[in-house]
Amino acid sequence: MSSSTPSDERPPTAVGEPRDQSPAGAPVCFRHPERETYLRCHRCERSICTDCMVPAAVGHQCPECVRGGAKTVRQARTVAGGRVHSRQGVMTIAIIAVCVVMYGLQQLIGEAFTTRLELLGIAGSSSATPSAVNIGVANGEWYRLLTSMFIHESPAHIALNMLSLWWIGVPVEARLGRLRYLLTYLVCGIGASAVSFAFMGRYDASLGASGAIFGLLGVLAVMAYREKLDMRPILIVIAVNMAYSFSVTGIDWHAHLGGLGCGLLMGVAFGYAPRADRATAWYRDPQNLVPIGAGLAVLVVTVVLVGVHSSTLQNSALAASLASLIH
Repeated sequence: MSSSTPSDERPPTAVGEPRDQSPAGAPVCFRHPERETYLRCHRCERSICTDCMVPAAVGHQCPECVRGGAKTVRQARTVAGGRVHSRQGVMTIAIIAVCVVMYGLQQLIGEAFTTRLELLGIAGSSSATPSAVNIGVANGEWYRLLTSMFIHESPAHIALNMLSLWWIGVPVEARLGRLRYLLTYLVCGIGASAVSFAFMGRYDASLGASGAIFGLLGVLAVMAYREKLDMRPILIVIAVNMAYSFSVTGIDWHAHLGGLGCGLLMGVAFGYAPRADRATAWYRDPQNLVPIGAGLAVLVVTVVLVGVHSSTLQNSALAASLASLIH
């Protein structure tokens, strides 16, 4: 009566368990015990079949070793800690698409749609929405700080803004990563809206993505300085745009200046946050925590500005109402 020694690649056959049909003592794949093989993983030296082997720099590896090795390799990151993607500008294209769709809705629905979303100080009603009562940021419609950055006044307005967003947004997105880029765009846009609102009169209004775009321009300026790139083109762009904002009537230079300031702050937070010595969770990474702190600081200042100026506008509206009753 002959017996065979079980392979060291699999546990011994239990009583009553069907025996493998491979020749006695032949190694089998540890993932497919029914397959005889003489291939081994170069890393763990377990037997693997041709379906399981993964080409490596030296020899072949099993799928488990490949997954385990991937966990120990740090993903490529930019100077600002953003993930490196092969496809660039995905989030920028998404923002442009949202703005274009919103502009299409403005043309289809009419002025009432724009009036409901633009950055408006305070108003009892509007000619476009005569049934509206107590509209405006000062009357509690804080959502306008966000929605106003996605609507535009004319074809030339949206065309110029979207072209600027493409030129400036893509390199910023490549450095920050998609999600952090989107959050930075929103934070800069809201901060720009808050500064614009802080200088508004009761019936003033503003709209457009230029405040958020100026924020991205501020981020790009800091990142270029951090990477020791030629600063002259960026500084010229900032100077020309600010000069245009101050010299042309009808342009909300408060939003541009506010967005630029928010962008510079966020750029410093991203560019000069300390890097973690080793791979760590996102909520422990200083390159995430410092920008989050900067973004929260912008939002806190936004709340203060909007709250204070809302009270001012409400008091002025009340005084105007009392004056009209007296006269």
